[in-house]
Amino acid sequence: MKKKSKNLSRKKSGKKWGIFVLIVLLIIAAGAYIGYTKYVAYQKYLAEQRAKEEEMRKKQLAEEQKRKELEQAKKMFAELIERMKDALLKKDYKLLKELASKARELAAKYNFPVDEIDRILKQMELQIAMTMLEKLERITDPYAHIYIRNQLKKIPRYPEIAQRWDRLMRKTFQDEYTVLLDLAEQTAKKVESGENPEANYVLSKTYLKKANLIVNSGKAQHNTDRVNLVLQLQSQSYLSGVGRSFQPGSLYR
Repeated sequence: MKKKSKNLSRKKSGKKWGIFVLIVLLIIAAGAYIGYTKYVAYQKYLAEQRAKEEEMRKKQLAEEQKRKELEQAKKMFAELIERMKDALLKKDYKLLKELASKARELAAKYNFPVDEIDRILKQMELQIAMTMLEKLERITDPYAHIYIRNQLKKIPRYPEIAQRWDRLMRKTFQDEYTVLLDLAEQTAKKVESGENPEANYVLSKTYLKKANLIVNSGKAQHNTDRVNLVLQLQSQSYLSGVGRSFQPGSLYR
């Protein structure tokens, strides 16, 4: 009986020891698993941090590159503006337009203001207009009034030259009025000399009528003495050159 008791006691003790060992192994395994899990999580954290740092580094590099590019563009834009000013002084308008085109491309790409470009181009257009105006102002031949007027219409009437533009336009109508009186006088004299009296008489009256229309429209000043001279010549030429054979009642009044 004592032997059986001892065996049972040994068996129970062995089972307890086995359970203890199993528990210890489980604890060790659990600890190892928890440690591994923490290790994996830590490595993942480190990888994420490295990725963030790399992304931040790339972003900083990109921003630095963009800043350098912007600074370079600003420098280039400023140089183009200065070259435009120099071309304006030298009146090299072809070069100025080329530079303005490049400057506008930069301004559009980097959102630069274009006020200075527009100002310089306006100055260029004004210079061109003034040069054209000066050439027309130097023409003194009244018979060139139609040419001057047509060329003047091609010149923009900028505020800076508006007074000169208007003065020259008025002069073209005054010159036209003078020319028409000249023609009226010349054709009246031709009637007196017997050169196609009927046709020249009609022409003389027509020229005078056109001259009066310009005055009536307010575009020219009336020359009373000159008109009276033409009327006198027409009256004399009619009596001496046309006579009773040609009596255009609607013209000779």
